[in-house]
Amino acid sequence: MSVTAASPGVSPGGDEAVLEVYDRAASRYDLVNDLVSFGTSNWYRRRTILSLEMPEDATLVDVGTGTGSLALAAQRFLPDSPAIVAVDPSTEMRGLAVKAGVRDVRPGSFESIPVDDHSMDAVVSGYAIRYAEDLSTAFAEIRRVLRPGGRLVLLEMIVPPRGFRRTLARFLIRGVGSRVLPVICRSRAAGDLLRHFWNAISSFDPPEVVTAALIEAGFEEVEYRHVGGLLGEFRARVSDV
Repeated sequence: MSVTAASPGVSPGGDEAVLEVYDRAASRYDLVNDLVSFGTSNWYRRRTILSLEMPEDATLVDVGTGTGSLALAAQRFLPDSPAIVAVDPSTEMRGLAVKAGVRDVRPGSFESIPVDDHSMDAVVSGYAIRYAEDLSTAFAEIRRVLRPGGRLVLLEMIVPPRGFRRTLARFLIRGVGSRVLPVICRSRAAGDLLRHFWNAISSFDPPEVVTAALIEAGFEEVEYRHVGGLLGEFRARVSDV
C-alpha cells in the first residue's frame, strides 16, 4: 500500500480553503458521514460498486476518494482487477485511505486524474463532484480516462431548491448538526466541516444542469436517480466505439 506523490505535470487540484477544512477534519470524517447519513453512506458506496455489474477484473478509478470507502468496496468486489486507483487532493485523506487498506492512492482531482488515457472501465465518485471547478472540464477529463463502453457513477447530496425539505435540511445540518457533532466527535473541526458541507451542497448545480453537461460532453445513457432523502446519483457511459 502506498501514497503516490504528485508527479511533474500532475496537480492535486482542489480549492485551498476547502482542502484545509477537510485536512483538519479528516480523522473525524467517517464519523461525521455516518451520523449525517444515519449509517447508510458506506452501504450505499458498496451498493454502487455492485450496481456496475462489471467483471471481477475491471479497472476503476475513484475520484475524491476521501478515506477510501468506494475504493475499498471496489477492491472487495473486483478482486482480479489490475488497477483500482483512489484519487484525492487532500494529503490527510489520502493518508487515511492508505491506513484503511486502499492499495493505490494518488493526488489528483476531477481536473487532473492521474491515470492513462482510455485505461479505466469505470469512474466513480462519492459526494465530490460538487467540488469540480468546472463541470465541462471535469467531464472531459473523465471521458479521457474511460475506455469505450466505460461507465460513470457520481454519488451526490442534492438539496431541494426551495420549500420545507430545504429548510429542514438546513436546520438539521447547519443548525443542529454543526453544534452537536463537535461535542460527539470531540472536535471543533467537525462543526466547521458540517457548516462547509451545507454551504457546498446547498449551492451545487441542480440535477438537470449536471445531466445537460454530461450530454454535452458526449456521454450516453445519462440519467439522474433520486435514491432517497438527500441522496442522488448521476449515471452515464461512453460509446462502445
